[in-house]
Amino acid sequence: MSIQPPYFIQDPNLTEAHVALAEEVLQCGDTPAFLFSTPDYVIQSHQKLADVHVSPDQDLSAWLKQAKLQLQDTIQQGHPDALIMGGIPFSHAEDVNLMIMQQANYYQKLLFSQADYDLTHQYHSTSYIPSAEDFQQSVETLVHALKNNLLDKAVLARILHISFHQKIDISKLYYNLSKHNPDGYNYAVARNPQQEGWFVGASPELLIAKQQQRIWSKPVAGTLPRSADVAQDQYHAQQLLNSEKDQYEHALVIEMIADQLNPFCKQLHIPKQPSLIRTKRLWHLATQIEGTLKDEQTHVFDLVEKLHPTPAICGQPTDIARKKIAELEPFNRELFAGTMGWADGCGNGEWSVTVRCARIFEHTARLFAGAGIVAASDPAAECNETAAKFRTVLDGFGLSPEQISKG
Repeated sequence: MSIQPPYFIQDPNLTEAHVALAEEVLQCGDTPAFLFSTPDYVIQSHQKLADVHVSPDQDLSAWLKQAKLQLQDTIQQGHPDALIMGGIPFSHAEDVNLMIMQQANYYQKLLFSQADYDLTHQYHSTSYIPSAEDFQQSVETLVHALKNNLLDKAVLARILHISFHQKIDISKLYYNLSKHNPDGYNYAVARNPQQEGWFVGASPELLIAKQQQRIWSKPVAGTLPRSADVAQDQYHAQQLLNSEKDQYEHALVIEMIADQLNPFCKQLHIPKQPSLIRTKRLWHLATQIEGTLKDEQTHVFDLVEKLHPTPAICGQPTDIARKKIAELEPFNRELFAGTMGWADGCGNGEWSVTVRCARIFEHTARLFAGAGIVAASDPAAECNETAAKFRTVLDGFGLSPEQISKG
């Protein structure tokens, strides 16, 4: 069963008249905005009322509480349709990118009437942080800790930094990403685009969605690259489905999510085995989770607080994995491995996991990709997995691995 559109999409007025051409809808400019597309609908707003302000020493619980308070104050001040929109970071308060927005537009689907925009002529140079050699050394260090039972899993990430000759056209990049990720979650957020740029991505993964009493989650963990050869591609799919290493990695995620959601639910359905899903470049193991809340007043942020970060983008146990990540990663994740979405005044909302993403500013793109490391991980294979995950955003630019320098 696919995730159902939120309640406002069921408005009888939102019918064929609201089917829109993507290039008209997915417009990004120099003003604050939020765009978010799911397998079932698109929501966007270009009218920011306020940023959600949090203190540097606050944690996730405080960020979410502050966002809810600001939204309720805004609604009481005469903006009944205001929404919380934006991104929640992996760890640091300074990276919170939540806004109070109004006059959101909703679309049931988009029609992609044009071919991909060609952005390849703008390419200049690339660099990796860390290098492939240093990343593999970090994986070896982490595998040693895993084999000594210090933790069950941790996710290590890399950055691919790309420079361009011209200012990057966000609308064209976001159009390309959305066109090739129709069954996933595409997002673009800019709190202050002239100072911070945009954060964009095309994720296959749903952290949590809530509509009245119903909730959904679609965790993804376990990955292999796809192949242009049909027979080889099917072999990779079957290899992933039969992989003990990937099944174990996926099971860690499902167990944690089930443990956190169960206390909120009177019913929670979790398939016994994960299914295969595919994007343009990757095969994944995914599990569609559905539940019914005991209390309809439960806010989607109550669930976000319990679930973020999942083992799929952090590790297990969370605190130890987070510490290892801080020790081994030589950069700030920002919104990568965070969550992106919206919430309304009734506590409904939908939040994806921010993977296959990039920070875009002027002439530069900072792409993020991670790999889940367990005791059975092979450092070279995990490095290759990050390279495969970079390809989602690289495809948005029209760039191939052969066109960029190797890490």
